[in-house]
Formats: sequence, structure tokens, C-alpha cells
Amino acid sequence: MPELAEKTDSERKQTLATTVTNRVAQGRRVESQTDFQAVLVHGHRPNHLLHLIVTLCTFGLWGPVWLGIAVLGGEKHETVQIDE
Repeated sequence: MPELAEKTDSERKQTLATTVTNRVAQGRRVESQTDFQAVLVHGHRPNHLLHLIVTLCTFGLWGPVWLGIAVLGGEKHETVQIDE
């Protein structure tokens, strides 16, 4: 089996930059980034204060919806790392 050639630092940085640019174009945002790794975030945090107020105003009927949003919704983190 042939061995893969190691990438130079500049090739790794360029690969990460291209990958991050593509992911940002898909709607993600960069939370943090180093030379060879980036943490990307997709989605938004639920507004828990708003859901609390709506739950109280509907005498608890909104509670299951809020629970579903809290469990299934929110931010999703993705780590992109370019190895040698």
C-alpha cells in the first residue's frame, strides 16, 4: 500500500481555509480557529426566557414544545482539523 505524502504547513493552512470558507457559505459561523483546526457552529440557541413566558401564559401547554426545542434545537458544533 503506498504511503501518503505529508502536506506542508502552507498546504494544510490552505486546505483549512478552503474548508472553512465552504462551510461558512453553507451557513455555519467560526467560533474559534488556529492554524490547523477550526470550530464551526450551526444553528441558534433557544430563547429560554421567551419560551418560559409563553409557557406561563398558556398555563403549561407550551412546555412540551419548549422541551422539544431545547433537546432537538440549538447550536451544533463541528470541529475541522487538517492533519499532516
